[in-house]
Amino acid sequence: MRRRIDAVLESWAREEGAPPLLLRGARRVGKTYSIRRLGREVFGEGRFAYFDFQTDLERLAGIFANTADVDGIAADLSAYAGVPVRRGETLIAFDEIQLCEKALNSLRFFAADGGYRVVASGSQLGVTLRDRTLPFPSDVRQVALHPMDFEEWLWAVGDGTLVDAIRGHYQSREPFSLHDMAMDRYRRYVVTGGLPAVVDAYARTGDLTRVREIQRDIDDTYTADIALYAPGETVVATQAVWNSIPKQLARETTRKFKYADVRKGGRERQYRLPLAWLEAAGLVTLNEQTNDHDAPLEARDGGSFFKVYMADTGILFSRYALDARAWLSDERRVQLSARFRGALTENYVMQALTANDVPTYYWASDGGGVYEVEFVTQTPLGQVVPIEVKSGTNVRATSLKRFMAKADAPYAIRVSARNFGFEDNLFSVPLYAAFCIRP
Repeated sequence: MRRRIDAVLESWAREEGAPPLLLRGARRVGKTYSIRRLGREVFGEGRFAYFDFQTDLERLAGIFANTADVDGIAADLSAYAGVPVRRGETLIAFDEIQLCEKALNSLRFFAADGGYRVVASGSQLGVTLRDRTLPFPSDVRQVALHPMDFEEWLWAVGDGTLVDAIRGHYQSREPFSLHDMAMDRYRRYVVTGGLPAVVDAYARTGDLTRVREIQRDIDDTYTADIALYAPGETVVATQAVWNSIPKQLARETTRKFKYADVRKGGRERQYRLPLAWLEAAGLVTLNEQTNDHDAPLEARDGGSFFKVYMADTGILFSRYALDARAWLSDERRVQLSARFRGALTENYVMQALTANDVPTYYWASDGGGVYEVEFVTQTPLGQVVPIEVKSGTNVRATSLKRFMAKADAPYAIRVSARNFGFEDNLFSVPLYAAFCIRP
């Protein structure tokens, strides 16, 4: 499947003297696939040596006894893989490198040497290194891989031409004649989400029952990872936080994360570390509150107020235990809870903004958060752009208007089920075009 990360990896491969590249991301987001594609299609047969620490940790770990001897490591890797490892020619790929502390540390020596092409992937990097004794390698280029966004999903299901059309209308701000068709594709994306195994199954079969089965398997894997990697004394609390997110997002009033909603009487001291673990593992994304309307934006009370989103909207949808047909049917969807529809939509937009590396806060007015705007971001020139999210076509914008009255924003973005349009400095962006947003 085509991924936007492919262009980043290919650019790195063409760069003379490029440092080792570390591809970070949660489990099941497609890191291994992207690295194998790079080796197969860019370097070619006989110039790609792949090593998976997850399948043969003990034997591979012995190769890195002397992390500073990169020539010795390369020779041993060549013998292990049965593939000649040549300076500047062979792509050396380390998968799940976080499992071997010395292998991870060796990246700094490969960087200093400058002669070898090394790419590595790491899941759980933020949470498996806490007891390590060696420093994290310097002079290594790090790139994050997220679940597939809607653009990549369209490529995967064979609707790539729709991507170009959507981007064209985002630029022109003119209504899109295929709006209804694009909205249908968006709703299907919400059901499947962007984890490659799920998207691949949907693209091949269109079977939403199979999609749900794979999502449950992945969710079970994440839960098992919590038991395996989280600090022993926090495992139960971490699983409780993970399980609470769907109901926190579908709350009647604010979607602000509340420790007391994890378990009755819950406090920050019980759940802040488990929440930080989930964020470091790449399973959730935090969006802090700000009361500011001028740049530079700052978190309220040092980040004490925030919302928590799941990294993949498809996993979130599966947690609500609804048949996909209830969401895909126009008649049934409007009968679903507005809180549920809002939660899915907001999570989807957060996922799109995260994939585009758009830094965000959510804005609440000073007077107790009566008025809220789901996302605000600032441009490099210090302009603050609010992004309001609506799940349907009812787009009353009381909070957005209040923010605009206070801020010197060049324009506002409203993401909703409405078509493209621009009026009174308000840019109407259909939900399916959220992947285009880069203020």
